[in-house]
Amino acid sequence: MAKLKQIPAGSSLETELAGLHTTHGNLRGRQTALAADLEQAVARRREALIQGADAAAIAEAERACRDIEGTAAGIADALAEVERRIAATEQRIETERQTAEIEAIAAGLERNAIEIQKAGDRLAKALAEVAKAHTGLAITISGAAAGQFDPVNGPAGPLAIASNVLLHGLVQAMPGLEIRAELKPWSTYSAPSQVEGADPIRIAAEFGERLRETAGKVRAREIGHELPVGEDYAEPVPFDLAEMQIYVIAPFSYHRRANAPTMVTSPVTLVPWPVAERAIELGVAASSETPEWLRARKTDAGSADATTTPHGWGNVVDIEFDLAAWLTDQRAAA
Repeated sequence: MAKLKQIPAGSSLETELAGLHTTHGNLRGRQTALAADLEQAVARRREALIQGADAAAIAEAERACRDIEGTAAGIADALAEVERRIAATEQRIETERQTAEIEAIAAGLERNAIEIQKAGDRLAKALAEVAKAHTGLAITISGAAAGQFDPVNGPAGPLAIASNVLLHGLVQAMPGLEIRAELKPWSTYSAPSQVEGADPIRIAAEFGERLRETAGKVRAREIGHELPVGEDYAEPVPFDLAEMQIYVIAPFSYHRRANAPTMVTSPVTLVPWPVAERAIELGVAASSETPEWLRARKTDAGSADATTTPHGWGNVVDIEFDLAAWLTDQRAAA
C-alpha cells in the first residue's frame, strides 16, 4: 500500500485539503501507469502459456502479474482512503465555515444589543431632559399668561400649552414621526388631528409678543386688567385619601398629577399619606420631631435670609412621586 504524505501538525484545513488533492493526483497517475504495466504483464503471461514456455518462465510471468496486481490493489485502497479523508476534510471546512458564519452573526447581534442599550440609555436621558423642559415650561406659564395663548378658542391651561408646544416641536425635530393628538383640549371644538411640525422657539416668541401687546394695552388702559385666566383640569384627590402630618426636614416637591408639581416647604404640614410615606422614606420628612428635623429648624433660624428668600423649584428635593399615577395604579390593582 502506498504511504500517504504526512500533513504537518498545525496546518490549516485548506493546506491539509490541498495536500490530500496532490496525493490523490499522484496516486491516480501511478494507478494509470500500473494499468498499462499490468496489461503488458498479462499479455506476456498469455503469450508464455500459448507458446508452451517452460515452468520457470510461466512462473515468472505469473509473479510479475501478481506483483503489479498487488501494487494496484494497494494504490486503489490508498485512493479510497485519500478520497475519504478529502470528504472528511471538506466537511470539517464546511462545518468551520458555518460555525464562523454563525458566530459572526451571533457576535454581531450581541454587539448590536449593547449598542441598542446604549442608544436606549441616551434616548431615555434625552427624554428625561425633554420632560423636565416640558414641566419647566408649564410651571413658567402663569394662569394670566395662559389665558392669552389662544384668543380665538378661549383660555388654555399652562400644561396644555406646554404639551401643545412639545408635540409641535417633536414633529418639527423628527418629520417622520406621525402623531395624532388633541392639540387644543381647551377648545369646545377640539378633536384629535395630525400634528404638524412647528419651531418651539417661534411659538414661544409669538406667544411672548402677544403677552407684551396685551401688557401694553393693560398699561394704557385700553383693556381691563382682569384678564381671562387659563387653568388645567386637575383630577381631585379622593376625599377618602387620608392626610398625614409630617415634619419637613428639607423642602420637597411631588406631583399631584403628571407635570403638575406641588411644593412642600412648611416645617409642619399635612400631605396625602402616600406622599408622606415617600418623603419619610427619602429622609426629607419625619413623622415626629426628630433630631434631624430640629437641626434643620435651627439651621433655618440661623440663616440671615431664611425668611426673605423664597424656595424655588431648583432648590427643593423632587421626591419623584406622582400622586395621580399612584391612584391609577391602586385602582387598577383593586
